Amino acid sequence: MKKGFLPAVLFASFLSFVALQGCKKESSIGIDNDKVVKTPYSLYVADNNGWLLNSTDGETYSSIFPPDGYPPSLIITSGNNLLMLKENLHMSANNGKNFNPVYTTVKKFPWQTMAYNSYQQNMLYITSKSAPRGVAVSRDNGKTWGDDMGWDANVPPAFEISSFTGLSNGHVFAYSNLNNVMFKRDNNADNWTPVTMEGLFPVDGTLFYLSSNSNTLFLTDYNGPGGVWYSQDEGLHWKPYGLVRAMTEHHLNCAVSPSGGTSFLVGVDTGGVYRVENGAFRSSTTGLEINTTVYSMTVKSNTYKNDVTRNYVFIATNKGIYRSEDNGYTWDKMTFGEFDGIYKAAY
Repeated sequence: MKKGFLPAVLFASFLSFVALQGCKKESSIGIDNDKVVKTPYSLYVADNNGWLLNSTDGETYSSIFPPDGYPPSLIITSGNNLLMLKENLHMSANNGKNFNPVYTTVKKFPWQTMAYNSYQQNMLYITSKSAPRGVAVSRDNGKTWGDDMGWDANVPPAFEISSFTGLSNGHVFAYSNLNNVMFKRDNNADNWTPVTMEGLFPVDGTLFYLSSNSNTLFLTDYNGPGGVWYSQDEGLHWKPYGLVRAMTEHHLNCAVSPSGGTSFLVGVDTGGVYRVENGAFRSSTTGLEINTTVYSMTVKSNTYKNDVTRNYVFIATNKGIYRSEDNGYTWDKMTFGEFDGIYKAAY
């Protein structure tokens, strides 16, 4: 087994079921439990020691993989496979009972969209330090990997892709923060083609990364000053959100769009969360502790027996796991006691 994972004996002895009971918060929008939920979500979180947990309600967690001292940079699923990036990219085909290395030359970036799973294209993408143009691809849900060689003939060779995302129509996008260029792949039989981007993007000192909802693309500057831009025409035209100066002075670590359209949340170093309201950002830290750093964000949905679907935003922070039931306006802490640690990844 590769460095970064416990020996089999310790692994087997540790993986007895561990459950924790977080806060049981009564809410006017209902209680998360299997008696009323028709299709529950599956949430994965990992702490600073590499402990991987799973929950289907955000309140009760079970141990998936024991702490080994190596926090994951990324958690992602593809088909029935669970993948986790530590020193290398590892995959589990049995919900974390064991992991095996599947790719060893990942180019790591400090944002979660350095990998993207497109179920419409049946392709899993990740940034690579060995593949030409920096893209590795798997066509079997992460089991095997190869260099992505599907590029238009007129695409220059000297750039590296640093983030990915996709829309509900199946189109996948790749962005290079080194060259400030973007590419699109409409389906798995097509090549990557350049997107002509129009917008007054700041370039100096910026590190933009992609994210999206079903029909809108976003570019977020990890360094802060470039802010956040959005496009509703597949990357052709871009507009900026209004910024709060305080958020530009910290790393913008992660971003999600919880409710579609131009809704947007950003997790920052020491500043908690900022949300977009009326086209501009404002602080959204109600319920968060002071100096909360948000490392990762994910949106989960429950469909109830009355066919109502509700979204829940989870954030992995230096103060534990938090959940929002109102698209990021307010937050409730989900982890306590021995589980009240530093969480680096959520998916």
